[in-house]
Amino acid sequence: MTTDWRIRRIGPEDAAALFPTDVFDGPATPEGCARFLGPPGAARPDTILLVAEAAGRIVGFASGTVLDHPDKPPGLFVQEVGVNPDAQRRGIGRALILALRAEGRRLGCATSWVLTEPDNSPARALYAGSGGVETVGLVMVEWDEAGG
Repeated sequence: MTTDWRIRRIGPEDAAALFPTDVFDGPATPEGCARFLGPPGAARPDTILLVAEAAGRIVGFASGTVLDHPDKPPGLFVQEVGVNPDAQRRGIGRALILALRAEGRRLGCATSWVLTEPDNSPARALYAGSGGVETVGLVMVEWDEAGG
């Protein structure tokens, strides 16, 4: 694989570039892309999907959502970052995080944040290497809305 790569933002009109790609946990679907990106001609302003491309192939991505609230400035929730194993250790993940944070700042975000598992050492190293500071003492709570 070449070491030449570029990062670009994917909008609704670019969603076809995601079929097929193997950077996500599972295959992207047209319905999922339309929900996340918005329909063609009506991009969602609160979602960001960046991809890294090398040799005409998507080798990584970073996604985020701008969260807003009446008493706080907007913040960027980093949803997920992924780089194909054969493209790792080349600075792509770090460049994706930095570009995603820059997009968040462009959209008025005062902070960016991400969650990861305590034993996910590669992710923790990536986030620390891009200027992130781990927060301690937080508890994540989730509900299974699909399961009732």
